[in-house]
Amino acid sequence: MIILYGSYARGDWVRDLINGYHSDTDILIILNKAKYKGHATLNLKDRIYARLKRKGVIKDQIIPYDSRISIILESIEEVNRQLEKGRYFYTDITKEGILLYDSGEFTLSEAKDLPWSEMKEIAQDYFEQWFNKGKDFLDGVDYYLKNDRYAIAAFLLHQATESFYNTILLVFSNYKPKLHDIEELGGMAKNYDNELLQVFPIATPVQKKCFELLQKAYVDARYDKNYKITKEQLLYLIERIEKLKEITERICTTKIGR
Repeated sequence: MIILYGSYARGDWVRDLINGYHSDTDILIILNKAKYKGHATLNLKDRIYARLKRKGVIKDQIIPYDSRISIILESIEEVNRQLEKGRYFYTDITKEGILLYDSGEFTLSEAKDLPWSEMKEIAQDYFEQWFNKGKDFLDGVDYYLKNDRYAIAAFLLHQATESFYNTILLVFSNYKPKLHDIEELGGMAKNYDNELLQVFPIATPVQKKCFELLQKAYVDARYDKNYKITKEQLLYLIERIEKLKEITERICTTKIGR
């Protein structure tokens, strides 16, 4: 079963060719068995992306005229378990998503609707946990920046970015994937507010390079002695992540307080 969800399913996608802002194309692929886990899942996703690239659906370019494709793979057992719990990331997909392909081998469970009071309490707990974690990471950057420890500063910026995106995902959908890819996390978070499209513009080579350094910082800033990032690049990223922090706080508190 293949379901299109997110902005392209709702009809509120954004394509700004001049600045390089664009909504992701979000796809949920539901498998009959949970045989793809861990590295097996990553390998299958890589094979799907490779095939899309060969077909010309995905292209490499500085200014992304084509929408990035984001794929989630789940077993029918896991999806139905989450629907029966009322996990609203999945319930929203069943309500708003567009069915692209159905093998007819299985059916989705009826979605449980949680009362808003319970959803609000869950969202508040997640906000306090993850937003504060993001602020702590961001606060720690200054120490390493002043002491010329640029790689560690970049790692903390990655962690702050990841935490703010997780805040948004958990507050709005009660779901976050088990990954550290901030490009993929950001693509998912953008579904809940189009202003997030402007946080990390990649319309110029300089902007694209800075984001690539941030993306690589989760591993390379800790383990690769050849990882290099300049003070100017860090200051630019701090400015962008402060913007992400401001948007995160505003949209999440509005969501919780409505």
